[in-house]
Amino acid sequence: MATAKTTNIADAFDIEAFSPESFKEGYEKFAEGVSSFADFQKESLSAIMASAGAFTKGIEKLTAEQTAFSKAAFEETVANVKAASATKSLNDAVELNSQFVRTSIEKNLGQINKVADICSETAKDSVEPLTTRYSDLVEKIQAYRP
Repeated sequence: MATAKTTNIADAFDIEAFSPESFKEGYEKFAEGVSSFADFQKESLSAIMASAGAFTKGIEKLTAEQTAFSKAAFEETVANVKAASATKSLNDAVELNSQFVRTSIEKNLGQINKVADICSETAKDSVEPLTTRYSDLVEKIQAYRP
């Protein structure tokens, strides 16, 4: 048969842990933590804004590049059609068109590389501020581990 153990409330709690000094110390730690969290969130918001700005600049650069390329390709196509229609023989028109297609394919492949570079640069620039914030978060979490 188990007997109930009676204890005094004062024995169950460490009364000194509830002293005004310990309360003040705990509150100051709490306030410091809240302030630190607010500062971290402010810096995180700045990082998000920097990331969005880098992404926007990358999209603008990509759009400008594609617009210029499309305009140039259209003008070259019109010039090729005019030149092909002014030829005297079918063989000359076919030769002119074959040369145009060859150079167009080369330019398109070059443009694909430019677009890939712009996208890669945009991704890198957009992710960098967020990566830094994530690293800071991990450091803060590690600092609070026992």
